[in-house]
Amino acid sequence: MKPIFMKRTIGIIAPLIDTHQYHVDFNLRLSVNNRELTLAALYEFASKGFKTESVSRGIDHEEDIPAAGFYLEGLLHQHGYDVILTNKYGAETLKALAKKDPFAVCVSTTMIVTTDSLLELFSSIRSAMPDTVIIAGGVFLWKNYLLYLNHLGSPQEYPLQSPMFFHPDHSGMDADILVVSPHGKSALLEVLASLEKGRNTSFEHIPNLALPFGKDFIFTKREEEVVDYNTDYTRWDMINEIPTKIPIRTSIGCPYRCRFCDFCQLFPNIFLRSKKSLSQELKLVKERLQQNPAIVHVSDDNVFINKKRLEDVCTAISESGMRKWIGFMRAKEYTDKEMALLEQSGLMMGIIGVESGDPGQLKRMNKHQKIENVKRGVEQLDAHGISALMTFVVGFPGENQQTLSNTANFLNSLSLSNLLSNYQLYPLNIQPLSELASLSIRKTWKLEGSMDKWSHYTMNSEDTIRASYELFRKVSAVPYHYSEESNFFNRAKFTFSTRKALFQLRQQLTVNLIENAPWEHIESILRSMAQYMGISAESIGKSLKDKISVHSIQ
Repeated sequence: MKPIFMKRTIGIIAPLIDTHQYHVDFNLRLSVNNRELTLAALYEFASKGFKTESVSRGIDHEEDIPAAGFYLEGLLHQHGYDVILTNKYGAETLKALAKKDPFAVCVSTTMIVTTDSLLELFSSIRSAMPDTVIIAGGVFLWKNYLLYLNHLGSPQEYPLQSPMFFHPDHSGMDADILVVSPHGKSALLEVLASLEKGRNTSFEHIPNLALPFGKDFIFTKREEEVVDYNTDYTRWDMINEIPTKIPIRTSIGCPYRCRFCDFCQLFPNIFLRSKKSLSQELKLVKERLQQNPAIVHVSDDNVFINKKRLEDVCTAISESGMRKWIGFMRAKEYTDKEMALLEQSGLMMGIIGVESGDPGQLKRMNKHQKIENVKRGVEQLDAHGISALMTFVVGFPGENQQTLSNTANFLNSLSLSNLLSNYQLYPLNIQPLSELASLSIRKTWKLEGSMDKWSHYTMNSEDTIRASYELFRKVSAVPYHYSEESNFFNRAKFTFSTRKALFQLRQQLTVNLIENAPWEHIESILRSMAQYMGISAESIGKSLKDKISVHSIQ
């Protein structure tokens, strides 16, 4: 052990993307560097004679780090630790981290979605750092602890299954200490304080832990956390490198009870941070950024829980001087005053869970919203220069050809005066803590299975990829979501009619590549795109077919 007086180094691994995913991208990419074929990339590609090796990588979202990573970094710096924060866990990253001889490695599970991927992450860390203590905490572990409590309360109704993290089969995992709490700050700090006394010290006196032991887990006593989110936020003044995307939580919890969602079970109590608290955190951000540009990403489940909340959040962001942000919100029809507040605050994109364009599906999902109000809200945002990323669940009980057609019709009927909005499809994933997984709902809708393997009275999980693709084929008026798309570039470079034509041609190109259409069809589309961009198409050759790939078609 190192002498106690030495400053300890702690590694934080906060993955942004799980090795498994639950959405379907339908994105075109250049095979040589995995760059998304946005309109900007297409323009560069065509301008350079359709030579993929000459096209730059462009935006790299792999550098993004979830909010929990920055929070942990600030917290540990406050308590005197050196910190190395990363969202990567490949062999080279872990090898470099191991050379720093970390006192411990903390893993944030906020964005983890499967037990297998988390166990694999632990194993990768252990291979690179055999003697380093591995500590994990976060939402995924808290969710699985609640599942374990359900099992203890009713073993027949909630049997232990392999996908559950706290299953005896997983007790031999490579992690040493698991924090099972919705926040976990006090438990983590107590664990680190105990480690200072030596690795062989006991941790069983520390509340809210799960300790892998033999063929099972030791769960320490439960102790309710008392957290004041108005004062306990990310210390941006103590972050090593300020990012260009600033994740901030303005509230905790969601008052809505969508049947496919488990957020209300994970965080049943709603806490709204005060405007003063938000302003204090944003001030820390602004002081660190100085004149450097950045975008605030509000990571709440729903940033505008009520009308007053819209005013408080927008005003706090406006007054901070940040003036660029995105957030999750429900679609609605906005008043003139609300739209003015959204514009003044610099809202760039609202992430909106539309979920279906079919009223019957919305009712079954327990989504208390009218599709006509959703339509009007999206159109309002787009008309005011604010994009909307609309997400849809494919395969919820009741889904059939008619409901899918109604969703396609909803998207195609949107009147987008700026064409800034886009959509994304998520095959249904049955979260064990959601209402959808309850016995009464299962019986009503003949639902069997869980997570991404299920069947019900109108569809099964294997049908969802096909259904998602059929939906994608039908939607021509709204582009699919490309995370690297630049509305600034698109609007500056192309007229509205040209953008619309290029988006439609890109969709046709995607369909042709997926269906392995004859080269003549693909070439014709590429030539049309070049023509719309005002670029020569003489360099187009048949080899291009192998240089453009469709990402994430399962």
